[in-house]
Amino acid sequence: MRQLVIDILLKLAKMDVDAKELTAQIEAQSLLVAALLVQAKQDNSLTITETVQDAIVTASRSSAEFMQSDVDLLLTHINRLLAVASYVEVKGRTP
Repeated sequence: MRQLVIDILLKLAKMDVDAKELTAQIEAQSLLVAALLVQAKQDNSLTITETVQDAIVTASRSSAEFMQSDVDLLLTHINRLLAVASYVEVKGRTP
């Protein structure tokens, strides 16, 4: 019984480490995307926000395979990344 408890605790610890690693990867990607969006905006590129959102909506309408809840979740995450970009841009201008 003792070994079973030890094994369970080890598995939980590994899951915790894996979750932290995944969170760090996502945060790093968020910051990278934010920096790229800020740079693209400075280069007078097309409005990336509208382009990405339009692409997601168009793709979701083109196929019945996409569930609306999945599209909503994707748009939520995209909007989060765009909000991070706006925050980075505003804070970058502040001395």
